[in-house]
Amino acid sequence: MNLGTAIVGAIFIAIFMLPFIFMLNGRKKKEKQLMQSILNVASNHNCKISQQEINEEFAIGLDETLNHLFFFKKTKDKEIAQHIDLKEIKSCKVVKTDHATGNKEDSYKSIDKLDLHFSFLDRKNPDISFVFYDSEENFGMDGEIQMIEKWSKIVNDRLKS
Repeated sequence: MNLGTAIVGAIFIAIFMLPFIFMLNGRKKKEKQLMQSILNVASNHNCKISQQEINEEFAIGLDETLNHLFFFKKTKDKEIAQHIDLKEIKSCKVVKTDHATGNKEDSYKSIDKLDLHFSFLDRKNPDISFVFYDSEENFGMDGEIQMIEKWSKIVNDRLKS
């Protein structure tokens, strides 16, 4: 009787764990594809990424030797590959677009969009933004605020030197 209960328990645990295992494998596969995509973009510009970070929908990387920044984002509808030579950049800042909901007493802000915004030294070049989060494309945030602040600091430190 105890052996039968143990077998049934093991089967239920295995059935319960399978969806999580499949989700984890799918996530790792997607991260691997994003990493390969950003490496390909860098390779097309004769660069090698030495520092990178990957989220579920995007990857960002830096060639510290040539001072180039790369961004690759893949959504259901499109793929976006962006590249910036940091030697041409005047400033980098985090742009948070949000809106308030509720009344004056119980209002809270909801973030609609998070951009890493770049202004060029040459004003003829239009500003560029790397979109880390867009509420119309994503259901919720998963560390994007910390990532965008980290990369803003990395880029601004490189712009100072």
